[in-house]
Amino acid sequence: MSNTSSGYRIKFISGELAGRIFSIPDSGILIGRARNADIRPGGSDIAMEHISLLPQKNSVLLHSEGNEGAWVNGKKLSGGKDQLLTPGDDVRIGKELTFILESDEKAVRLNTSSVPDVSEDATEEITEDGTHEKPEDGDCTRYASAAELADLRKYSLNEKRRRRTVLITGFFLFLFIIAGAFFYTELQQENPITWPGEVSGKYNDGEFRTEIEPGGKCLVYYPRCPATIVKTDQNNCEILTALGKNLDVPFHLVFTVNTLPDGFHIRRKESFEQWRKKVSEQNGFAFLDEPRQDFYRPLENGIPYYRIKYTRQDKKIRWQGYASYMRYYDKELVLLREVPANHFWRSDRVLQRFGAFVVAPVMVSRYMEIPEIQMKESSTHLLQRVSLELRKNIAIAVWADLDLMLRTLMIRAYETQDQVLISAVLPLWLEFRDKQQVWYSRNCLAYQTCKASGNMEEMSRIIDECLRRFPSPDDHRHVKIMKNIWTLEDD
Repeated sequence: MSNTSSGYRIKFISGELAGRIFSIPDSGILIGRARNADIRPGGSDIAMEHISLLPQKNSVLLHSEGNEGAWVNGKKLSGGKDQLLTPGDDVRIGKELTFILESDEKAVRLNTSSVPDVSEDATEEITEDGTHEKPEDGDCTRYASAAELADLRKYSLNEKRRRRTVLITGFFLFLFIIAGAFFYTELQQENPITWPGEVSGKYNDGEFRTEIEPGGKCLVYYPRCPATIVKTDQNNCEILTALGKNLDVPFHLVFTVNTLPDGFHIRRKESFEQWRKKVSEQNGFAFLDEPRQDFYRPLENGIPYYRIKYTRQDKKIRWQGYASYMRYYDKELVLLREVPANHFWRSDRVLQRFGAFVVAPVMVSRYMEIPEIQMKESSTHLLQRVSLELRKNIAIAVWADLDLMLRTLMIRAYETQDQVLISAVLPLWLEFRDKQQVWYSRNCLAYQTCKASGNMEEMSRIIDECLRRFPSPDDHRHVKIMKNIWTLEDD
């Protein structure tokens, strides 16, 4: 609506608005008790939309909106009728509200788009006894009656009470939800999930034992419950059981042993990448992080394996868990430990703490990594060289050459299943491992003695010598040296 003055104004000469002056904008003004009216006097004798004043070229058109009508220069104007007004004409609406049309020489604007805020602390233009503070000429602020102010105060108080009620109700509802979630978690839902028997100390675990040639022994352990299902096929097994003190989280284990076609010539890292690519493309695996190397039975050299987090879709269930990948000669061993994806956030701790897999010491002693290259010399010549080196003091033997010769002989023996060569090389391999461990144990004790006496120079020499003897991160002794761990216990 335009606020430009039309050049006319009205001045109230009687009634509750006596003395008030309002400019008439080009768009006209509406007088009545409705909230959209431009001038809103009080009183039941005033209609919601009583009259409107619309500027014309040389006059102002008065339109009687309601049924009450108006009096123009003392003559009755019925409801719904129009009357042209010129400056000097007087108009009465209701019982006593009268105004005169005047020319507006100052052309004061009437801001019909804003209504002043009315609050309990605001200064009112109507006093308690109903009298008015007379504004200066040209003041065109919209006027609020005493009745309207009372309505606004009542509305404001009701809004405050409503907001206060909503806030208090919301606060107590929030507390109720938090308390309910707490009691549900404590009494019903376990978080984090525990291994059955972990809290009480009374375990009831089942075992799947298997032997993997040559001479490897290991087992998969799992919590037993009334609904446990175990399926086995030679060295492979699939187990469905449950985790948690309430046994409310399904726990799925899959252990597989596969012979690789080129297993005696492909290294663990390469075969792992091939397995990872295959299950991604064929079985819908999605890996969630980078592989991390860890060790089974971290005594002596341990057996290294890759652990990686994954998720996969199986029929109607999306599983999430950890895959463990290890090699043993020409075979790959894969263990999947998984729970439904929506329970993984509660089960991550127990999945990392309980590996569900154990290897026997005999398997650790026979374990070896496939070398990048193999020696070309004949087996007879290599056996002679190994025997000669092992007769020496192990501290002065060339371990790198000795290790490569033995691994070359072990691969030849087991790849061709040459029992004569196996019976000749296996004792030499075990003897070399025993002498390595004795040498390592002595140096661990020597390091602890030097540390107690503060002999830093000798400590540095022991560290350098041990790293030279155990350079590969696939040997757990190398990992312990890098972490400055010099104890002989299982860590």
